[in-house]
Amino acid sequence: MDTPYDSRPAIVHEPLDVTLTRQARAGRFFSASPRTLPFEPRDYPEWHRGRTTYGVWMVDADIAPLRARVARARDHLDGVLTAHQRQPHVTLFVCGFCADRPMSDDDFTPAMLARQRRALEAAAVAPFELEIGGLASFDSAVFLEVRDPDHCLAPIRAALAHGQGEVCPHEVYTPHLTVGLYRDAFDKPAVTRRLAAFAEDAPLRLAVTGLHFAVYPAQHPCGLLETREVFPLSGPVRG
Repeated sequence: MDTPYDSRPAIVHEPLDVTLTRQARAGRFFSASPRTLPFEPRDYPEWHRGRTTYGVWMVDADIAPLRARVARARDHLDGVLTAHQRQPHVTLFVCGFCADRPMSDDDFTPAMLARQRRALEAAAVAPFELEIGGLASFDSAVFLEVRDPDHCLAPIRAALAHGQGEVCPHEVYTPHLTVGLYRDAFDKPAVTRRLAAFAEDAPLRLAVTGLHFAVYPAQHPCGLLETREVFPLSGPVRG
């Protein structure tokens, strides 16, 4: 199985379109099924099979304006989401279970991490900015939309994939900042209206100067992320 809370639909990601109504933007990532997918907050031994640490590459978004927007969004959706400890971030690449040597196809070793570092060095991506917008949703999770105006995420993901294939690749990568996971199977039209009623969608700028390799305890799939290392972005400065 993929990560226990990961059930993104395979859809085409388009840039944020300000011409869409807030309600159209909020619901455009839903699949055709009528209800959301609830998350059961428990240990998933059938997924981790005794392995303890799971690794991802991410953009750290744990800054005061984004913490505040996430908190207000969760208040707005009171009763809809499960408890959520994880700090704001944008997942770039799902690596897998940290292991000294690979025993399964979802294990991730120090040698794989070293290949990714070399690929990132060769890509020479410069520091950039992301824009964090309003609420939208996958079937399983509510998130803040993320816009990449300088188109930097694609070469970063290409470099990471060159170093090591992604554990649970999706047909299309949709950058997002998770607000929370659904606690029940809710009617999607009702959820969409509630998401659209959240008026905060003016872009918040997030400066990205480094990429974080972070881990979390596999027994707590929504637990806090711990940064193990930061890859500094040092490519040519943009004009």
